[in-house]
Amino acid sequence: MKKIIALSSIVLMGLASCSKQLQVEPRQSIDFNTALNTVDGMNAAVNSVYSGLKSTALYGRDLLAVSDALADVGFATNKSGRLVGENRNNQGAHLALWGTAYSLINECNLILAAIPTSSASAAQKDSWEGQIRFLRALLYFELVKTYSYIPTADIASQNRGGVPLKTDPTNSATSAASYFPGRGTVAEVYTFIKNELTAAIPKMPASASVALGTQTAGRALLSRVALYNGDWSIAVAEATTALGTAIGTLTTAANHVAAWRQSVHPESIFEIRFATVAENIGVNTSLQTSYTGLAVLGSPATQGGGFGDFVPTNSLLQAYGVSYPNIATWPPLSSSFPTITYGSDVRGQLYEWGTNFRGTRFVECTKFFGKNGQINLDNVPVFRKSELLLNRAEANFRLGNEAAALTDLNDLRTRRGLTTVTLSGTALLDEIINQRLLEFAFEGHRFFDLKRLGRDIIKAPLNANLLFTDTRLLAAIPQGDIDGNPNMRQNLGY
Repeated sequence: MKKIIALSSIVLMGLASCSKQLQVEPRQSIDFNTALNTVDGMNAAVNSVYSGLKSTALYGRDLLAVSDALADVGFATNKSGRLVGENRNNQGAHLALWGTAYSLINECNLILAAIPTSSASAAQKDSWEGQIRFLRALLYFELVKTYSYIPTADIASQNRGGVPLKTDPTNSATSAASYFPGRGTVAEVYTFIKNELTAAIPKMPASASVALGTQTAGRALLSRVALYNGDWSIAVAEATTALGTAIGTLTTAANHVAAWRQSVHPESIFEIRFATVAENIGVNTSLQTSYTGLAVLGSPATQGGGFGDFVPTNSLLQAYGVSYPNIATWPPLSSSFPTITYGSDVRGQLYEWGTNFRGTRFVECTKFFGKNGQINLDNVPVFRKSELLLNRAEANFRLGNEAAALTDLNDLRTRRGLTTVTLSGTALLDEIINQRLLEFAFEGHRFFDLKRLGRDIIKAPLNANLLFTDTRLLAAIPQGDIDGNPNMRQNLGY
């Protein structure tokens, strides 16, 4: 029994989640094995994996809010007690997606094993396979970048490996009891992800809703993976191809703020769709409540709707050109609501005064503000077209093509209301990384950008700096998976 319990994160959770989530109209629960024998059931199984991405442990909150709390984007207000430990980088306070991700990976494995015997058309089977391989690659990427070092910035003496690679399905406790996976190397995991996407992309839909995996989404993921793996030419090529498609449109200074008020972000290539009221994560852990206590935009005196657990630092606000009287005060608060002055960078307009109904008022991020028409109900962009510009800019810089890197950098800058710059060398790279911070603050990129660059995380004036050599940089593998599996190595420091 100890063996089975220890493996629950990787295999047994998948058994339970599949049977609960698989549904077909009129929302009738069906047996998982039966579902995979019908076309409707297979569609439900594929939808189940997409639905699982909405988990709070994944894109529902943590991959955005927790990862940015681990970085230098903002500070925890302690209005609810959430995100405080992560913001201070306390031991064990980190992302915890292991069990949820492996549960969904097992669903992917079960679906892929069933596709060859399906009665569906060849085109339908290809579409299923492409989408599921894309989702499996995405999940493995989130796992390996969280629990392991990133290839572009490794510490060999502290590297305990990548994550277990499991591609065969587990559908019984008996098979789970005999499974004792070790951790693949980081290189093996990245090679698997690359090969998975290479196989997936030709079979994915060329065009579809951005709530589904398309060829453009596959290329966006491959571009990001290549950037993390130091495959600069691949990062450039995939970003270029994805930028040339009609899925997603780069916003401009004129419409960038309004884009964040739309249900589906115009730049989205792939986003997590919260389609029904029943999927509302709620006032405790949604992205909206994590970032703002506002109930009405521009109305901080109105009774608050959420908590505003995590808000921007003064240095981030000032980097946007945002200012107000005494902004240098720590924390940035006032007994009144002094007028905020915005600079030319339109992204600064996504930050405004919150309320004081749950305590001290702060300037808060309003990127996620009930875009689906109800408080705490927001679709979540996973890949936006602006990321591809910056991926390509950085990769071209690494390849020595500074002119191309500068062109993409200035394209992004002018689209955000800034003037062009003439930079080269380290100054050019620093500005590319700076634009990644400004563009994707509160979207979950910053911690992993600093990690892949091998940079310390400086949290002045919190006095909670995290050096790149600190073992708290990596998340802990769940203890249950360590205790019952002699082949599983825990990360150093836990």
